[in-house]
Amino acid sequence: MNDKKLKVCIFLHYSGKVEIPYYVKLYVTELSRHFDLVYFLSNNKSLKNENSPFDSKVKFKYYENRGYDFGMFYRFIIGEDLEKYEQLAIVNDSNFLVKKLDSVFKWAQKTDADFWGLVDSIENPHFSTHKNNYHIQSHFIVLNKKAIDLFPNFLKTLNADEILKETDLKKLRHNVINHWEIGLSQYFIKHNLKIASFINSQSMIKKYRPKKVNVTFSLFHELIVFENYPVLKRKIATTKWKWYKFKMKRWRETLLNYGEKKWDMEKICQMENIKL
Repeated sequence: MNDKKLKVCIFLHYSGKVEIPYYVKLYVTELSRHFDLVYFLSNNKSLKNENSPFDSKVKFKYYENRGYDFGMFYRFIIGEDLEKYEQLAIVNDSNFLVKKLDSVFKWAQKTDADFWGLVDSIENPHFSTHKNNYHIQSHFIVLNKKAIDLFPNFLKTLNADEILKETDLKKLRHNVINHWEIGLSQYFIKHNLKIASFINSQSMIKKYRPKKVNVTFSLFHELIVFENYPVLKRKIATTKWKWYKFKMKRWRETLLNYGEKKWDMEKICQMENIKL
């Protein structure tokens, strides 16, 4: 009998297309280098597993689009035996992967954290019900054994049905951020778990003094070029917000000049059919 504990990554992908985008293929392939299994969760059954560009480590699961990424993940995880997990990562498709993840995982081994992610946040949303809003941003989070052991108890504190049934997209987004993203970090903090992030946002704010506190947007160039941050928010490439206009070309130049040389950064730049 094999009692080996597994390192498992859950990758969440929403798609209305019939093919897996190039940037997603890169991301999942890179994740499969660091985990025993990658569960590819999607709403789209047209993404056929038998034609998959991935190796046998990647397993496809399909769920309807309810409750954003949390809803998809929740419906998967409630049927899983977490006792067999040594490490559980939850990653979504909201970023372009532009660098390999080796330095991230080398850092993580040295921190010995129970719960960690790529970047943290001190943002204080007006809808938050928490006194302390410090949290690890949920687009890339990793639970080690102590956090996994506590995770079922955390899930019991959530009103998951309320999130899954919410049809007002604004309310849904607020609920997911408040109860899932911020709530998870705060739950682990209250239970004295060690939490860490590859990028410490407060250190970056002191160092670069950006106008916006979400450094994944305001400091995307500095993070990738000088801090070895491996991803770029897709919203940076697609947003129409006025305060990004002056950076509309810079994100593309950042990827082309500082992205992984063996990957097709030009192809990533064209993923959303953006004309600059």
